[in-house]
Amino acid sequence: MGEIYVKAAKVVPADSRPRKRRRLIVVLCIILPLLLGIGAYAGYEIKNRIEHQKWVQHMKAVVEVPTIYEGIWVDDVHLGGMSVEEAKQVLAERARESLEKIRFELIHNDKRWELTYKDVGAYIDWDKKISQAYGIAREGELEERYNRVMEIAANGIRLKTSLFYNMSLVKSKLEAIAQEINYDPVDADIKFYPDRENKFEIIEEKPGLKLDVESLYSDLVEKMKNEEYCQVVLSPEDVPAKITKAHLQKATYRIAQFSTSVATSTADRKHNVRLALSKVNGYRLDPGEVFSFNEVVGPRTAKRGFRSAPVIMPDKSLQDDYGGGVCQASSTIYNAALRADLEIVERYHHSFPIAYVPIGLDATVSYGGVDLKFRNNKDTPIFIRTFSSGNNVYVEIYGEKFPNNGYITCSSTVTSVVAAPAPKRILDKSGKYVKQPGGQVEHVKSRNGYKVTSYKTYYENGKKVWTKVIAHDYYRPIQGIIYYRP
Repeated sequence: MGEIYVKAAKVVPADSRPRKRRRLIVVLCIILPLLLGIGAYAGYEIKNRIEHQKWVQHMKAVVEVPTIYEGIWVDDVHLGGMSVEEAKQVLAERARESLEKIRFELIHNDKRWELTYKDVGAYIDWDKKISQAYGIAREGELEERYNRVMEIAANGIRLKTSLFYNMSLVKSKLEAIAQEINYDPVDADIKFYPDRENKFEIIEEKPGLKLDVESLYSDLVEKMKNEEYCQVVLSPEDVPAKITKAHLQKATYRIAQFSTSVATSTADRKHNVRLALSKVNGYRLDPGEVFSFNEVVGPRTAKRGFRSAPVIMPDKSLQDDYGGGVCQASSTIYNAALRADLEIVERYHHSFPIAYVPIGLDATVSYGGVDLKFRNNKDTPIFIRTFSSGNNVYVEIYGEKFPNNGYITCSSTVTSVVAAPAPKRILDKSGKYVKQPGGQVEHVKSRNGYKVTSYKTYYENGKKVWTKVIAHDYYRPIQGIIYYRP
């Protein structure tokens, strides 16, 4: 404010003094109220300034604190007045208690497994919420922050923690549990004793057990979402065996039998036929498997018990060799396989018709060469029994019987005969075949050729159902060979 200066009055004449006094009074009446007003205003301003400073200090005292503001909650915990470290201690303990509630107990019989929060990688973001809680109303102008703090103190603010987890982490553990529980089913089995009265013994099947990991996993995921931490009784499913006792029971019927005679054979030939068949006795052929005569019977050697007997040689002559007569065994098996309606995979006829089976129904074999093979084309195993009685040898095949008393017969028809050419006469200069001069030896017999068609016919309840061609064979004519000496 400006200063007011008053000059001293000059001595004036007496008649002018009253006027000047009146002027002075007027001036003072004007100035004094003004001075009083100015003083009052100055005092008010000073008071306001002091009050403002107090208010600012108050707001700072409320806002600028190292603790979380009053009225701030995380879940059900009031953090107001707590430092960050204090809040961490409280919420960490609360989080631990909550996490430890995450527990699944898996039970199967007397076995138990536990899944805890560690197994699912569970955690609660309490530390993030503490940072968020402490940061509330920490930015902005002082008064704005103060008002926000007061509002929070009056109305409160609640933050909620979140639970995070990764259920895929338990997949491997569930699979490991399944490995402890699971076991494979055991198929029923059948044993064949061809020489017993009760030829079959069937071992009953046993079901397996399998825990459905995917279903269990989905169930646990749902329970985790709903916070349903509990005991879970595992219910693995039975796994049925593929092959049952009832299924194998169907394979115990004799479905085919065929026999041939060895009455006209030498003792050694009879021995070879019976020995070859004995190696097939009791043989089991499962569905889809292929029987190989050469593999089952093996080499025809003296070491393996075979004897020397007449064999058809490449030049069509009959000469003694080890295993002579084995072809009768293969032909007998072939006819039984036809009557059992098995799939013939490999079969060859002889160079000329033989006496022990009808023409077109023979099967020659040679170890390391031609073979007899057939496949089990049925749903059940088949079993082969061989035996001899008197001068007859038998092959029986057991399996699932044909419906309606079904059975198969086989037949053949000669469709053409080709005359044998005249025998070839060869001079035996060395006397290998003809020992006496003037003599001769029929080394190879001349034989007619034949074209033959073989058939099999299926019957049910005595009535023919179908007839099928088995094979078209051509036995080529054979030119005989006669050795002579003049």
